[in-house]
Amino acid sequence: MNHSKSERGMTLVELTLAVAIFVMVLGATAQSLISYYVALDIQDQRVVATRHCVGVLNTIRDFRDNSPGTFPTAITDRWPSGAEVGGVASLPQEAVVVTYTDPASNPLEVVVASTWKDLRGRQVTARVSTRLTDK
Repeated sequence: MNHSKSERGMTLVELTLAVAIFVMVLGATAQSLISYYVALDIQDQRVVATRHCVGVLNTIRDFRDNSPGTFPTAITDRWPSGAEVGGVASLPQEAVVVTYTDPASNPLEVVVASTWKDLRGRQVTARVSTRLTDK
């Protein structure tokens, strides 16, 4: 059996090189998919945090509309500036806090901030603000 060089098949060096190139392409693809997943998860968490902030603002508006107390004192007494709002958080290590620019003003500027930890352990904050007036 006399085979020419072209009929012998692939050498070990050629096979190793092909596998190395395949592994590099596969690694780059995997890294881009992981980065995409992390970005998608962070965006989803931002949407959830924004919904938490809007929910707190809606609760404050409902309280203002149905409260017999004086504006804005009734609101600032119920949600003290800088205090954490309970029962809202569902993200990892999330804290939802209400603050006021000037608690005695009318209109009352309300800022609701949600702070949590993302997948990489970084602190992320989403804020929603509005101005409330008495009825």
